Amino acid sequence: MNLKDFERNISSTMLERGYDYFNSGQVDGLEKIAPGQWLAQVHGTNSYTVQINTHKTKIKGWECDCPYDQGPICKHVVAVFYAIEEMMAKDNVPSKNTKKKVKKNRVQEIFKKTSKEELQEFIVTEFVRVAGLKNAFVAHFAVHLDEDQEQKYKTIVRNIYKSAQGRHGFIDYYSATSLTSPLYELAEKANDLLAGNNLKESLAICKALIEEIPIFLNNMDDSDGSAGDLLYYAFDTFGAAIQQAPPLLKDELFTYCLEELPKEKYHTFGFEANFLFLVPELITNEEQEKQFFKLTDRQIEIKKRESYSDYGVVQLIKAKVEYLLKASRDEEAFALIETQSTYPDLRNILVDKAITQKDFEQAKALCREGINIANDQNHPGTVQNWQQKLLDIAKLEDDTPEIQKLSEKLFFENHYSMNYYKELKATYDKTSWQEKCEALIDKIKGKHSRGSFHDMGTLAEIFAEEKYLDRLLKLLQINDVSLSFVDRYASILKNKYPVEILDLYEKGITNYATQTGRKIYKEIAGYLKKMKKIKGGDEKIHLIIRDFRRQYNNRPAMMEVLNRHFPGSFLVRNDRKDENESSQNSNENLRLF
Repeated sequence: MNLKDFERNISSTMLERGYDYFNSGQVDGLEKIAPGQWLAQVHGTNSYTVQINTHKTKIKGWECDCPYDQGPICKHVVAVFYAIEEMMAKDNVPSKNTKKKVKKNRVQEIFKKTSKEELQEFIVTEFVRVAGLKNAFVAHFAVHLDEDQEQKYKTIVRNIYKSAQGRHGFIDYYSATSLTSPLYELAEKANDLLAGNNLKESLAICKALIEEIPIFLNNMDDSDGSAGDLLYYAFDTFGAAIQQAPPLLKDELFTYCLEELPKEKYHTFGFEANFLFLVPELITNEEQEKQFFKLTDRQIEIKKRESYSDYGVVQLIKAKVEYLLKASRDEEAFALIETQSTYPDLRNILVDKAITQKDFEQAKALCREGINIANDQNHPGTVQNWQQKLLDIAKLEDDTPEIQKLSEKLFFENHYSMNYYKELKATYDKTSWQEKCEALIDKIKGKHSRGSFHDMGTLAEIFAEEKYLDRLLKLLQINDVSLSFVDRYASILKNKYPVEILDLYEKGITNYATQTGRKIYKEIAGYLKKMKKIKGGDEKIHLIIRDFRRQYNNRPAMMEVLNRHFPGSFLVRNDRKDENESSQNSNENLRLF
């Protein structure tokens, strides 16, 4: 098939659908990523990635990750054919003059020959025609506006938000960039202004973004996190500005942060913590310190009345602690921590201090007390964290019995983490480990001698770690394991057990092939390629594909994918009998293989 005549080889229905996609601009980012390799995104109900391989104008192959399985080609691929054809036509327009011409900068030429009035008239007209252009224009040149700095940027940010809203006022996932892109440009401008020592203008932009974005987030889909990241960027620039601020401006910013921090709009998404980190940098006198402590104490009481309040409370206490530590008031800081040591994060600071001072008994006592508190509160995850801390201390003390006890306990209580298994193993010599290892295996297997599905995964990891290859193979054979599970351990078994691993692959692929979709077919092709690297794999692959041809001859997409990756398997094999050979002969060949 050729880019010049591909329409002859594709059904009229598919051509029409593909052309509609191309004509409506749904082919995005078409790019020649390598000689003969084209990549594009096609947007419809969902977005799909299309890759086309060409040689000059000849089409060598294509791939699309859409689920279409009703024919050899989908509308997304056809749309990209049209887009490539158009791009190649533009690139190959012959020049009327054979001599190489120097390209002119047409924009600059127009600027030189156009009056200021004409340009103004054009821009004003385009403001009406192009959505968002006026907002972008005003935001870019806002520094020249003789208005209240903070109010003008708030107005700009709000106008950008209004322009991005849909019919019902909500900004969906696909429209989010129409909000975040111009706001990012504004945030970059704040950064540039700061670099140019225009401190107040930079802060005005940061304040507008900080105050408005939390409101926007309640009325938009920010699944990709762009709006949230933008807010953190504004806080970073704000923090950098604080470092350059003179004393009087710092006092203004201190008051600003204390007024903003309690506002509910920041607490919905946890953004109040940013103010907590900024305020201590702004404290320059005792009165401000009192205001800061009074505010944090009031916020702590408010947080304690909320459900799941621990994180917020700890952040507030930490802010006070870090301020005291920065002021070299360590005694006050640790006294505050001790009064709030029921919170694990704060208790952990005391444990780390004791470890640093090599007071291991005190550190262990704090950990054990933490375990008792966590048990009373029914927080098993926190219990495991304290057990991990005790294990760390045991290693510092080189306490082998304690390391063995804790690593085994954590292995069984922490979803069979192999890290703890290896730590336990490292404490035994080779002879004694074999006995201990078998005891662990028996405990995992339980009374049924097979274990649960999760247990099976752990047994496989242990057999692989200990090089018990025969037991690992048996485990795979007697359990109904997934194809990905077989694939995970095939690399360490294939050399010793090639026939058995090929059989496991065949069983898994055959089951997987009952599902449909190009993604499934591509994964199957990938597994078949792995089989090809195993001794005897070529013959097994041929038999699998031959059976697929018989069973799934109504799946053109599957045949197209397999034919692309294994073209030889679709030809008549001289060393095999006719495809209509009896089932008995076929089974005999398998046994001989």
